[in-house]
Amino acid sequence: MKFTEMRFMQIFQELCFSELSDFLEYKESQKKSSENTVYNYYRDLLSFFRYMRYIRGEVDRSVAFENITVNTVDLGFIKSIEEDDILRYICYLEEIRNNSPKTIARKQTSIREFFKYLRTEQKIVKKDPSINTAMPDIQKSSLEFITEQECIKLLDSIKGENSERDYCIFVIFINCGLTLSELVGLNDTDIDSNGILTVRGSNGKTRRLLMNKACLEAVEDYKKYKEKFFEGKSYDHHAIFVGRHGKRLTARWIEQSVKKRMKSAGFGDRKISPRNLRHTSAKIMYKRGVDIKVLQKILGHENMNATQVYAENSEDEQIKKAMSSITVKKSR
Repeated sequence: MKFTEMRFMQIFQELCFSELSDFLEYKESQKKSSENTVYNYYRDLLSFFRYMRYIRGEVDRSVAFENITVNTVDLGFIKSIEEDDILRYICYLEEIRNNSPKTIARKQTSIREFFKYLRTEQKIVKKDPSINTAMPDIQKSSLEFITEQECIKLLDSIKGENSERDYCIFVIFINCGLTLSELVGLNDTDIDSNGILTVRGSNGKTRRLLMNKACLEAVEDYKKYKEKFFEGKSYDHHAIFVGRHGKRLTARWIEQSVKKRMKSAGFGDRKISPRNLRHTSAKIMYKRGVDIKVLQKILGHENMNATQVYAENSEDEQIKKAMSSITVKKSR
């Protein structure tokens, strides 16, 4: 295979697996995509499949992300990818790599184009896991959050069916600042007898958080409800959060649940996602005096710049409040 127009960008074919090589050739020769576009497909898909091999434990944890090989990926591996995997990857890009909404949108597009090619052109994949994943809104701020009083209003509104589970989900999001993928992956064994929560980040690293009384009570109440609801039935005893059929909740399910609960709490059309709840948690902690370096550890940020934005945001609000309190004008 030859990339006839790849004169300036370096695409290393030995790093690709056959389906990826064929996709790049199709985009370059048949769809006449630009050199830069094809190169972005190449980089974005290498990153995605490196992530997939990493989280599935197929590579040594000591290997740098950029050095993970993907040339062993085969059709069986590709077909095993689910929507939840892509959503977790998006969380990884947001929370660990600190990618902008615009960059994430481009990478999602690359994944969608790849699966679309396999489904419609090659007809070797029937199920497309990327087709329903929501694209980030690049026009709006990615740091929207709700106030502490709004959090209380939200928690007070959680009633009715599955209220124990949903309340526990929101309490952990708001008090612990977890990412969506971290919450999905929580197991009962991740909370020890001292209330220490072990969180496995998307980057493969773990961090330990001390759960407060509100979290521990919510977990205990949900645990009792779960034991009663599934009495005599089989369910996933490892996962903290499970659905009515006893299987671990997916990232997409939780996203939809957050959306419904926000609407029923009277927040109207405000698009508050699990990511916004994480921002809310960080914002509240910083306002209550948590040191920025401690906040970085709590959130699991590798880069301080990702944490610093909460401090900058709070300072902007304080400046605005201070300036609006000053009213000096000429007397009449």
